[in-house]
Amino acid sequence: MQILSFYIVFVLLGDMGSYVVGRTVEQWSPAASLPAFLTCFFVVFWLAWLLALRVTKPKAA
Repeated sequence: MQILSFYIVFVLLGDMGSYVVGRTVEQWSPAASLPAFLTCFFVVFWLAWLLALRVTKPKAA
């Protein structure tokens, strides 16, 4: 259950970052904002899982 909690927190934080990236790119090129946002959005799920695994990794005795 702990890994799921960390995963959700990391996804929420990452998606906020994806939003900021999408809005920033939109100022430069409106046509490029959607691909930039979607790329960040889906990469966040992968990175959040890796981070959740690392944070909840059991300590070696």
